[in-house]
Amino acid sequence: MKKIDVENLNRKKTYDWFKSFRDSTYGVNLNIDVTDLVKFSKETHTSFFINFLFVLVKSLNSVDEMKMRFLNNEAVMYDVCNPGITVLTKNDTFENVRFCYVDDYKNFYKLAREKIDQAKNEEVLTKDSYNLTDAWNEYYITSLPWISFTGVTHPIPDDVHSQVVPRICFGKYFLDKDKYLVPFNITVSHIFVDGYHISKLINVIDDNLKDFVI
Repeated sequence: MKKIDVENLNRKKTYDWFKSFRDSTYGVNLNIDVTDLVKFSKETHTSFFINFLFVLVKSLNSVDEMKMRFLNNEAVMYDVCNPGITVLTKNDTFENVRFCYVDDYKNFYKLAREKIDQAKNEEVLTKDSYNLTDAWNEYYITSLPWISFTGVTHPIPDDVHSQVVPRICFGKYFLDKDKYLVPFNITVSHIFVDGYHISKLINVIDDNLKDFVI
């Protein structure tokens, strides 16, 4: 992690402007081509959710602006941010699950599988799973695997420390002619992330999806 020299940011004017907003967030919705990843998941009998999660977090960590946060009111950039995901438990309630990102598919898959299976079988939600106010080096990631949505909004707290954490939701993939597409939403803070940076992320996701299945 390193401190950001705000005074010398090349987009300082934008940073200052949106930092004055009570809510600086905005979202983008689109469909991502996951045809090859769906086929890979089916052929290997592996979880599409975990496979896409790996590609997603790897891609997010390659774009600096997605790793920028506030820590004790100071602008910082983390070296790596970790996935924070929602898991449906056997009681049809949601648990927040966090684990460290591993830049190795097999190890990432094993760790994610263990954490998800553990949460699925919990009788009672972890007491502090919604209250980690000192851990901002995360991406908030959720899914709606029952719905091929066209748009999603997220509840956004007033705390700027939380606002600048990227929020991602992806839905039920669907077949469009000969391609599988997944609905995808990303909500970010304009303090650190512009539309240009989102487009960079989407291009990286597309590239990593191609590389992943080679």
